[in-house]
Amino acid sequence: MDKLPVIEIKELNKHIASIDNFQDIFSVADLDGSLTMSVEREEFIEMFSSPIRLNALIFVLVLEGENKIKMDYVEYDLKKNSFLTIMPARILQTGKTSKDFKALMLIADHTFLEDLRPENRSPSMTNYMKIRKNPCMQFTQEEADQFRKSFNQVRGKIRLRHHFFHKELLLNAFMAFLLEMANIMMGKTDTFQVPTLSRKEEIMNSFLQLLLEECKEHHVVTYYAEKLCITPQYLSLVLKELTGKSANKWIDEALIVEAKILLKAPQATVQQVADILNFSDQSTFGKFFKKHMGMSPMKFRKSA
Repeated sequence: MDKLPVIEIKELNKHIASIDNFQDIFSVADLDGSLTMSVEREEFIEMFSSPIRLNALIFVLVLEGENKIKMDYVEYDLKKNSFLTIMPARILQTGKTSKDFKALMLIADHTFLEDLRPENRSPSMTNYMKIRKNPCMQFTQEEADQFRKSFNQVRGKIRLRHHFFHKELLLNAFMAFLLEMANIMMGKTDTFQVPTLSRKEEIMNSFLQLLLEECKEHHVVTYYAEKLCITPQYLSLVLKELTGKSANKWIDEALIVEAKILLKAPQATVQQVADILNFSDQSTFGKFFKKHMGMSPMKFRKSA
């Protein structure tokens, strides 16, 4: 059941109109938010309007316009020359997208990444992993232009479909892409410096990480407070001060996100979703879901 909510790249590719794709494991695509979208693009936006997980590493370079995206409960504002890195299995949900939004997206499936074997490469080639805690960056126009060429170079290699060593060619092209990215990142020294956080900010960051990993199993503030060695009251006070939401509110919202993802998987029954989310029974889960969503889990599933 753990694999049900993760969407594979093959499913994602079906909803993208402009895409160069290699065996549904490696792709470069164009995204836009114009009103003259094809059915496929409308379906793409609809897919991302609810929380999802993708079993792939994704890079997005914004060329024009604006978009809001939530990743692991944190919202990012994307604008021209924003560069976003999405690690596998992160929780994603898009918000408002401007009509003039245009972006390039590179998608590498987990099976493609396994063949890459970065542990056998030099450390400089894997510096991109350092941006895990800084997923959204702002490039200069020169950096964006340079990186746009990198996207197009990879796309050109994907189109060489009759090359006898096509996959090996793409693996090398992807490593070149990562090197170009690392080169730009290394020039932004502040990106790799760990920011000095206040004690309250450290508590909030630790709580959000725990919530991401354990919200399915643990629904009470006391558990998270004990893990952080503080009182439940102080945890809620810190979160309220920094985010405007109490700990209970954060936990409820995380559970709703997980529930939405699971309910979109047709193989999972409502009872199974309730079990995965550690509710005592289906009825309790149904009441919780309806309280926050204004509809039953079944009705949500039919409308999703």
